[in-house]
Amino acid sequence: MPKEEITLISKIINCDFYRIKKSKLFYGAIILSGLVALSLMLLNRQDIRLGISIFGNLTTFISSEDVINLGVTYQKGLGLIIAIVISVFIGQEYQWNTWQYKWLISKTRIGMYLSKALLSAIISTVIFLLFELTALLFSGQFTYLLENGFTQKLICGAFIYAALGSVLCMISVLIKNSTASIIVSLGYVLCDEMIMSVMQNITRVFPAAKQIISIWSNHTIYGMSVSLCNSPASSNIIMSTLVTSICISFLAILIGIWRFRKYEL
Repeated sequence: MPKEEITLISKIINCDFYRIKKSKLFYGAIILSGLVALSLMLLNRQDIRLGISIFGNLTTFISSEDVINLGVTYQKGLGLIIAIVISVFIGQEYQWNTWQYKWLISKTRIGMYLSKALLSAIISTVIFLLFELTALLFSGQFTYLLENGFTQKLICGAFIYAALGSVLCMISVLIKNSTASIIVSLGYVLCDEMIMSVMQNITRVFPAAKQIISIWSNHTIYGMSVSLCNSPASSNIIMSTLVTSICISFLAILIGIWRFRKYEL
């Protein structure tokens, strides 16, 4: 890649980072996620039990590990916050017609998209890490959690959320209407579990498809988050999560760039 193009891409990235640093929505999302983690942990330490129901599936918080797992299972809260932040942030480019300005000064749509993908992955990961670290600090079980796989969950979760950010970036860039992109992004986050249930029902009707669907489900963002919550963080799960997350991010970026280059800005 020519040096001039790298310089232009770095300027676009700096411009996007400047925008997000001035975004009240981003800071609001950070504060909200931190407060949720803090509140759940403090209530848990007082033996006050709460539950969250998504599409009829009730999740109760009995221990500090349940709060930690809430962060990993993005469809039960954090993913919704992240979907709104990314959709609004990218949607403003269409709303304010700033894509044209960036295109005029850079002439590189690849750089424009890569900047958004990078920033989306960072936004997603930062919100997740803040939630998990806040939960850890106020759990009252700092040493216990660290000795029971918290670090491994944190690393794997960061990769899962980076992949989630990349997919949400692709959705938000390819849907020009800001409101529509928010709805579709929220639908993607919320419906993952429903789609997985449908796929499992299919295996009951067509047993021959069980192996294929099992492999597919274990290599989706939702499937990885469920495995991370329900199984000990073994070396196989960690490696599979890291590799699959990177592949999903790479594929989402390739599809996003391919479609974005054909768009009329």
